[in-house]
Amino acid sequence: MRLAPLPAHHQGRMVSQPQGRPERRRPWGSWSWLLKPEVPGLLLLASALRLYGLNRTEFDDDQATLFRMAYDAVHQGLLPVTSNTGSIGAQHPPGVVYLFMLPAALSANPLWAAVLVALLNVLAVLFTYFFLYRYYGRLAAVTGSFLYASAVLPVKYARFIWQPNVAAPFVVLFLLALFRGAVERRQGWFAWAVLWLALLYQAHEVNLLLAAPLLLCLILAPKTVRWRDALFALLILLLVFAPSLLWLLVSGLHDLRSTLSFSNHQAGGLSLQALRIYRLFIIPYDQLPNRSDAILLPLHRLFSWLKLAMPALLILAALWLLVVIVRRRADSTAEQAEVQEAARPGRWWLRLREGWESWSADGQRCGALILLVWQLVPLLVFLRYGGELHTQYLLLLMPGPFLLIGIAVAQCCQWLYRREGWLQRLRLAGYLLVGLLVVAQSLASAVSVLDTLAGHFNDRSFQPYPYHNDLASLQQALAATDQLAQREHLSRAYITVDDATRTAVFFLSRQMRTPATLFDADCLLLPAERAVMLVGPYDPWVTALLERFTHATLVSKLPRPGGLPFSLYVIEPATQGTTSVQATPWKLGDLQALSQQAASLTLADRSQATTWLVSPWQVMQNAQPVLNTTYVYRFVATAEAPSSQSLKTTCTFNRLQAGERLLVTFSLADRQEVPTSLLLRIWSSRIVFYMPNYGPLHLETSISKEIDVHLLQTAKGLSQFLLSVSEGTRG
Repeated sequence: MRLAPLPAHHQGRMVSQPQGRPERRRPWGSWSWLLKPEVPGLLLLASALRLYGLNRTEFDDDQATLFRMAYDAVHQGLLPVTSNTGSIGAQHPPGVVYLFMLPAALSANPLWAAVLVALLNVLAVLFTYFFLYRYYGRLAAVTGSFLYASAVLPVKYARFIWQPNVAAPFVVLFLLALFRGAVERRQGWFAWAVLWLALLYQAHEVNLLLAAPLLLCLILAPKTVRWRDALFALLILLLVFAPSLLWLLVSGLHDLRSTLSFSNHQAGGLSLQALRIYRLFIIPYDQLPNRSDAILLPLHRLFSWLKLAMPALLILAALWLLVVIVRRRADSTAEQAEVQEAARPGRWWLRLREGWESWSADGQRCGALILLVWQLVPLLVFLRYGGELHTQYLLLLMPGPFLLIGIAVAQCCQWLYRREGWLQRLRLAGYLLVGLLVVAQSLASAVSVLDTLAGHFNDRSFQPYPYHNDLASLQQALAATDQLAQREHLSRAYITVDDATRTAVFFLSRQMRTPATLFDADCLLLPAERAVMLVGPYDPWVTALLERFTHATLVSKLPRPGGLPFSLYVIEPATQGTTSVQATPWKLGDLQALSQQAASLTLADRSQATTWLVSPWQVMQNAQPVLNTTYVYRFVATAEAPSSQSLKTTCTFNRLQAGERLLVTFSLADRQEVPTSLLLRIWSSRIVFYMPNYGPLHLETSISKEIDVHLLQTAKGLSQFLLSVSEGTRG
């Protein structure tokens, strides 16, 4: 017995409204798709993978910079005109900073900004379901949205603060606007498409490549764009880009020139970077972790088949799009007669015009062409990209692969349903395959999330930090430092920072009750009174210096997932006997040399021994903390013998107190001989953020500039000092 035909939404075909008879309104209208039973399960899956354990979201330099700018903009009355600095040296647009001002207005905890990013990506999954349901049917919606919700790399990029990570929902909204114009032939889409594209550009400049499908849509449906749509689009562009235009005027078009220069010099030979990265978005992993405690290691065989299945399905989906675009439908007798009439000699232009009008009037063809152009144009552009291609550059293509796979699966099941006998029942195998794909991807994403929570960050995807920190570990370390100082009635906390923690700790420490002094780990600052000190996880030389030059009591080790812990000390003030200092005549303004010798200290590590030269100094003046201001001393030492190598150390502080002692360290290169003496020069400066004022407007940027730079000299005008090097000790 033959089954009744499936409804349109189950068949996976594009649905269009019959002309001439208005649709009968249902109680829920166009929102009835939300009542489908699979929608709650979809939201639960997407939310669980993106929100679980989010308090351990990665919090490095970019994340701290973006949230700090949003927080300062809200609480200092600033107008952001840039966000953070890109890899090419230009400033990213400030749109994402304005977005993060919403959670920053409610709390100083960056966790809520990470929650906002995760919720936006959950919304992107819901929009994906709606897009597929509206244009390709329920089966395509279920397949594509569930595959997108459970994909490993999209889940990973949805779990931390960053500009490219907020793009996903706006990409789908942009696609909905294009389909409204090119597929449905409805007016009012152009201004919305321009709005979504402008917001996507704010997320990352590379998203401007989405202008290609926008131009295609204008070619396919030019009559749907009204003059007022163009006017609205112009007003939208002026509004969205007003801060960026203001910054271009202030900076003298510097960022625009940098971007154009970068584009002109990055073209190279054929590169397959884009294709490899594109593949990463649809497979669970590309290589096994090198840590034996990673959960993925014993379970990877459960997901390895996805590395073949997902690319194969995507290739089939792309081939289906090509077939839809180039196929020819059977014409009626009258239409064939018109075509034959147009085929007479001298009527080729009419035949061409009528052929184009007939082709572009097919909504399914137009939709397939838009999807194909969306996915192919960026990949073709990046095939000639000569520099290093970062994974986030291809986020503008998400959730494209999963849309295509969902559409292809629905079309395949529809074709099987129309067959007779065993082929018709074979569609059940298609349903089973979709279920297996979703389950396997969900398990792989769950394993990836658990490994990330355990501190196993993907170092290749999250360069260039020397190591990574999660927000909860940083907050817990600072809270423990604050609590110890309060419990011991200590008036000051000292915290070491390095390239991986500097920006994050500078912001998070602003919420501490105990005044905190932050300084570079290469320059140990010893308190003039009893204090608490938090030492970073990868600063072993600090521990060696504490043991030799002061009395330090280790209170606790504060764990970090996947790495070495923070160390919390109580520091007793240094004494003359402890540091073995000598009186010197070298007083340079606010610094006093405590010895004419630099001690050599060899620190034995598991794999090698590192030698440090240590020069003791004393701070003679106070430097009070100022918002987003860093005090800098730059020490440059030239080794006299046996080599003339230059040694440099930069010491940064957020505050200084008279009486504090500063141990400046110079690291010797591997196998470098210890010099007999050093010729030392010292520069002093301040680093502040560039925040120009124009009347009532107080602009905010992430550009740091060095001011008040001067070479320190003694009262007699000496600016160079000869330090002898004493015999070394091992630590």
